[in-house]
Amino acid sequence: MSLTTHPAAIDWLAKSSLAHSFNEADPWTFATFMTIHLLGLALAFGTSLILNLRLIGLGLRASQPAQIARNLQPYLLAGLSIALLSGLWLFIADVLKFWANPVFRTKLVLLIALSLIQVWLLLRAQADAQPARAIAALTLLVWFATIVLGRLIGLV
Repeated sequence: MSLTTHPAAIDWLAKSSLAHSFNEADPWTFATFMTIHLLGLALAFGTSLILNLRLIGLGLRASQPAQIARNLQPYLLAGLSIALLSGLWLFIADVLKFWANPVFRTKLVLLIALSLIQVWLLLRAQADAQPARAIAALTLLVWFATIVLGRLIGLV
């Protein structure tokens, strides 16, 4: 697929009234959504870091993983939800530019996989299942890769 071609859904979204209204909005609107997006990512990553380090065996050893997972669940899910919803809004702001960016598409794939795996780890920890140390460690690496790719989007 070349940079000038894209799925029909992307073309439709780029021409939608929602995309048009976002493009015509005050510049502070984009800045506000970017701030919300970064705060959501910070909340999701921070809670994920606490849980995954415990699953690896490196943090909060006095607490059981199931209890940590139960305590962090609302914050982790809220952070992921905020980051994904605000990210969708930012994507709509310039659909064609973002879709043409291979770094963005790579980040999107990693973020979807990361979200699914992180929720799976959360549920596994709550069920008091055997910790999935290798998957928790890999999830942290994917978090770092996703964050770095997010920063690189504007540079590519």
